[in-house]
Amino acid sequence: MTRLDQTDREIIWLLNQDARLSSAEIGRRLELPERTVRNRINRLLRDEIIKPVGVLNPAKFGYHLAVDIFCELEMGAQKQVIEAVLPMREVTYLAYSTGDQDLSIQAIFTDSDEMHDFITRRLHTIPGIRRTRTVLVPRIVKETYEWRPPDEAFAGGHRAGLD
Repeated sequence: MTRLDQTDREIIWLLNQDARLSSAEIGRRLELPERTVRNRINRLLRDEIIKPVGVLNPAKFGYHLAVDIFCELEMGAQKQVIEAVLPMREVTYLAYSTGDQDLSIQAIFTDSDEMHDFITRRLHTIPGIRRTRTVLVPRIVKETYEWRPPDEAFAGGHRAGLD
């Protein structure tokens, strides 16, 4: 378990807003020595609390249509369906799910024709997919990379509950 405190929280929030911030700039903003900030960032990276990634904006590439696709699968078909769906470039999110659906997919497209072809000619031809339900996502309000743990996870000396 990694212990996180309010200083870690502030560093994470600043990096979440602008990952290009230097340790020196973060130190200035938080009134901390640059070395302290650099050491904390290195620990956060080492313990996989944060990941340095560049987040793409699909709209800048012409992908303006997002859909959630919920798949009901044949018994025992999860592995083969995931292996078939995982490399598809349109898929931005793929997860196991519970309830009426076995698999949750989010995919992006340039237009509705591309979406229709993907679902009918590619997704529905995968052995093991019994049925799909597609929901148009007209606007994403909060992206997954914007998620933040509750403040209680950073209380002084409190176990954050993060591995």
